[in-house]
Amino acid sequence: MQDPITSGSYSNSGVLPLDESNILSWVHFGDLHITHEEGQNYRDFLLLINDANQHLGKGGVNFAFLPGDNAENGTEAQYQLISRAIAGLRIPLHAIPGDHDIQSGSLESFRSHLCPEIPTSLKVGPYRCIFLNAVDSESAKGFGFQREQLAWLAGELRNAILSDQRPVVFLHNYPSELGDSAATVRKLLHEHHVLLVEMGHTHYNEIANDGRVLYAATRSTGQIEEGAVGFSITNVDDGVVSWKFKALERRWPFVMITSPADSRLLTDPADPNHLARGALEVRAKAWSGKGEVRALCRVDGGPWRTMFAHGSLPIWKWEWDSQRYDDGPHSINVRVQDSSGAFAEDVITALSNQSGRYIPPSRFHGDDVNAIGAYPEKGILGTQLGPNKNGRPW
Repeated sequence: MQDPITSGSYSNSGVLPLDESNILSWVHFGDLHITHEEGQNYRDFLLLINDANQHLGKGGVNFAFLPGDNAENGTEAQYQLISRAIAGLRIPLHAIPGDHDIQSGSLESFRSHLCPEIPTSLKVGPYRCIFLNAVDSESAKGFGFQREQLAWLAGELRNAILSDQRPVVFLHNYPSELGDSAATVRKLLHEHHVLLVEMGHTHYNEIANDGRVLYAATRSTGQIEEGAVGFSITNVDDGVVSWKFKALERRWPFVMITSPADSRLLTDPADPNHLARGALEVRAKAWSGKGEVRALCRVDGGPWRTMFAHGSLPIWKWEWDSQRYDDGPHSINVRVQDSSGAFAEDVITALSNQSGRYIPPSRFHGDDVNAIGAYPEKGILGTQLGPNKNGRPW
């Protein structure tokens, strides 16, 4: 007889290949909260799809993600609007439900228009993407997993490790909000070395780091409490996670340093791409509908160094010998230029220690309480104006 806590009956969604860079990338459209065709959020969603198609739709990302609260009231008419919009998306789409998607009393319309089976998983090169159903009970009783989904999740995580894959989890809300299943889920995430939990729900941009797992929330498209509408892009590069928000009004190109790790997102000090030591590659990924022609890198405000293209891919790299620098934090800047002459920059703070000595910052028991705070260079304003979790009341 199968142990119901270590096995499950759900099936997997399939396999998605990676290019030779082995960088997994996705674009995240925040909670849509679609109501009607004339709504500003619906018009914004169409504009975001067009923006993504033009600049990300030719292999720049592996898939697009909808984090739940897709339809404000979970009605068939609202899902028909979403279905009409995503018909024009030229990027494979994965979606999960949120509490608003269940307001009609079931997930029937969600399954019909967005995802016929949830939870589900996707094998992408050395990673396993696991898409979960936070409203498993299909009732208005809040978030939580039933026994079958917990069993399936445990099995997926175990099989990922046995297959030498690093798990990435997609969930509508912070795991600590999962009611009676919260403690079990948190234990599973830590035991199986989950890299990241990608979320919506909060309505604001936020990243938390509990020292072992990262949690990244993208602000809402449909209920906007901070800044301009846009989408986030997340990359996983050999176990290093990078995240950045791209506002719709922001011009292209767009560039992200994918390795080494930003010190705020450091979770594996044994990895020299997390805690820098020795010679390592600075890698960056860039997007532009007009194509990048040049990339430069510098450390601590020093001279700009030429980066080299990774074949025909929009990946740029430069070897950084961290041994030539003092132990401690170092600012790494990357600047790209496209064929129109337009520039874009990204910056991280990498932490180096040649002996591998690392003193972690203070952590707390839980997930959201470990938020890294404002990080405007990445589009994290730190205002937390949304209605959920840490959001300040109006």
